[in-house]
Parts: sequence; C-alpha cells; structure tokens
Amino acid sequence: MPDTLKEIILNEIKSHGAMNLGAFTSMALCHPEHGYYMNGDPFGAEGDFTTAPEISQMFGEVIGAWVIDVWMQMGQPSSVNLIECGPGRGTLMLDILRAGKSVDGFVAAVQIHFVEASEGLRQKQAETLKGYNVSWHGDISDITGDIPCIILGNEFLDALPIEQLKRGEKGWQKRMVAVNDVQEFMFTWADAEKELTQCLPSKTVSHKRYEVAPVRNQFISSCVDLLNASGGVALFIDYGYTTSHYGDTLQAVKKHEYVDVLKGIGACDITSHIDFDALSRHARGQGVHVEPIAVQGAFLTKLGIKHRLLALKNTAFKTKSLDDATVLIKTMEQSLDRLVDNAQMGDLFKVMCFHNGDDLKPAGF
Repeated sequence: MPDTLKEIILNEIKSHGAMNLGAFTSMALCHPEHGYYMNGDPFGAEGDFTTAPEISQMFGEVIGAWVIDVWMQMGQPSSVNLIECGPGRGTLMLDILRAGKSVDGFVAAVQIHFVEASEGLRQKQAETLKGYNVSWHGDISDITGDIPCIILGNEFLDALPIEQLKRGEKGWQKRMVAVNDVQEFMFTWADAEKELTQCLPSKTVSHKRYEVAPVRNQFISSCVDLLNASGGVALFIDYGYTTSHYGDTLQAVKKHEYVDVLKGIGACDITSHIDFDALSRHARGQGVHVEPIAVQGAFLTKLGIKHRLLALKNTAFKTKSLDDATVLIKTMEQSLDRLVDNAQMGDLFKVMCFHNGDDLKPAGF
C-alpha cells in the first residue's frame, strides 16, 4: 500500500492517465489522511501563512459589527445561523461573538456553524470556542435553511480548486498533471471539455492562460440555495481581481515562502487568486443581489477600524505603563497598516457580498 500522498497520486495517474489540475490540488489539500489541511496547524508566524483575524483582533471586531448590523436589519431574529466557511482556528468567530456581547439578544440568537473538513482544525476551533455550542459540517449544503443565515468566509475561496485553459491550434486545452521518466510530477495539456470553456470570459486571447473555477461556482450556488431557502446574506473576503483576464495565479506556500506547486505535496498550501468578476456574474445569474466588489482597505475603513484603533489606544494608555502602552500601540498600528494599506493587504484583498433581501443594505459597499 502506498504510504505517502505522492505515491497515492503517482499510482492514480499511472492507472488512469494524467490528472486534472483541480483534482490534483484537491487531493494535495484535502486527501482524508495526507491532505495539507488535514494535518497540523498552518496558521500564524510559526505556520505557513497568516490570515487577517490572526493579524489583529480589530479585523474580527469590525466584521462582528458588520454582522450585528445585518442581524439588526433582518429584524433581530431570535435565531440566526452564523456560518463560517474555513474558520481556521476559530479566531474570527470568537472576535465576532466578543463584539456582540454588548448587544442585547445577539449572542443568544446566534447558532454557530463551521464548514470545516479537517478534524485537527475542528479540535482547535472547539478549544477556541469553548463554552459555545458549535455545529460542524463537511459542506455548506449540509446546513438546512430553516432560519435566516449569515455566511462568512475569509481566505476560503482561494483554496477551492481551479482549472487552467489556453486556446491554440488544437482549440481549447486544459492543464493536467502527469508523471515524467524519473517519477516526478509534470504539467501537460489535454483537450478541454465544453463545461470548462463555458466558464471563460466572453472575449479571450489565443495562447494565453485563463483560470476557471467550476468548484467555486458550485460553492456559490450552494450558498445561494441556502439563502433562497432561509433569507440572509453572504460575505467573502479573499485576494483576487475584479475584471476577468488571463494569467497564472496558481501558487504554493510553505513557511511564508513560495514553493513549487508540484513538490512537497501535502506539505504546502496551494491556492490561486479569485476572479471576483466571474463569481459575481455567476451569483447574479442565480438571482441574488451582489454588492459592488470592494477592496479590503476601504471596506474595513468604512466599518470603522481606525476608530477601533483609537479606542484600543486609549485603553492601552489607561491600563498599562507608558512604555508597555507605547510598544503595544506601535504593534497595533503596524497591524492596521497591514490590513488596510494598499501596498499590503488593503488593495489585493477584495470583499464580495450577496443577498436575496431587497431591504438589506450591508455596510461597507
């Protein structure tokens, strides 16, 4: 029996031929035993990458304020499904709940749902949210739409697989993963199915590489189905672009450094940038209202993150020595810059929101 993920995929390719890029990355990330997300904790300075909730509590607190505002616009229902997709360590949800403790009825109304495949991360989330009742699901379609929903996802969509296409003399082809003579993975090309080419933008350029994401479209459709059944809103934050175009954004990261996508299978994170233009078109085609795509820096600023920094500064001066407060404030300022500065995460990260309620006017857009 093969005992490594590389051997498992090698055998699969030898038996069935070259593998779709999306299937390859799915196995690398989510193989039940050896997948990257199934083992260990990839987050933070000691891990492979750091997400916004781990950078600063201010991020989660202003997202909490956004969630509370949406809940109020819904009429403050006594029960609301608060669903987070890919919740990491559970840090964002904890910050949201802390922000909501001062709002009458909010925390009592919240039914927490996590869409999480990793058993190891589920355990960490349970530790983070000790004392709260959390339900875990392998897929968002497992959640029933019987009460209003607020769906969140921060750096979740980028981990859903893509396919890469290009048009040449033989027509549209898709990028595949094959095996070379020395038993290493290599890229190759094969004829693309019509289902993939239908995901392309209306105008394309020959010999340029395009990325399409049918799995992301399917996920958005599942979110729309849930909102149609229950009412509510979805908010997704991720790195990406707002106009569909050609280019190769597939990347692998290990210890905060870029590495070869085809090496270290199961030991590195594999992601790609989000085509928010394509996702927005898909969501609108499902009949929901999609807010204009926002950039993270402007979105967080509109939600009041800079005012939150001022409040935290005042608290620091009141509760700590001058030296300790000065050090803490400098760290908080650096964290805020990282989140909102256009040269850092502020412009690269985008915010997508969709809902099926004409009366809802989510903040930040």
